[in-house]
Amino acid sequence: MEKLSSENKVDQIPKRLKLEGLTRYGRIPYKVAFTLECPTNSKVDEKNPGWHAITPDLGRPDYSLYIMLHESIPSEYRDIVAYHELEESEMMHVDGIEVHEAHQQAIAKTTEYARSCLSKEEFEKFLEWQKTLDNY
Repeated sequence: MEKLSSENKVDQIPKRLKLEGLTRYGRIPYKVAFTLECPTNSKVDEKNPGWHAITPDLGRPDYSLYIMLHESIPSEYRDIVAYHELEESEMMHVDGIEVHEAHQQAIAKTTEYARSCLSKEEFEKFLEWQKTLDNY
């Protein structure tokens, strides 16, 4: 996953994220783990495709940031949704920003990230897909 120092993170948009293994991101003080094609459950579905939480590591006193991505997310948008969850999580767990405000700020950052990753045509398709989601 693209790693940015806290000094330049605000001004730079990362390249496409690589979603594999345990990793670190930005100022989040936890390892980050992903489930990339999660079936519908109480946390994710087609209208709410991403979710995150701080979870205890099994058998250890440490914690991880766990991100679940629903199986319905088109593969070309999976890293974009993950970016949203990472940014939202950083604002909530590092900056102490309230959930709704962190979500709104993450939407703006996610839009810029998507614009930087996708062609103009692909970006327009992404915006149409995004309109099918709750809370966007």
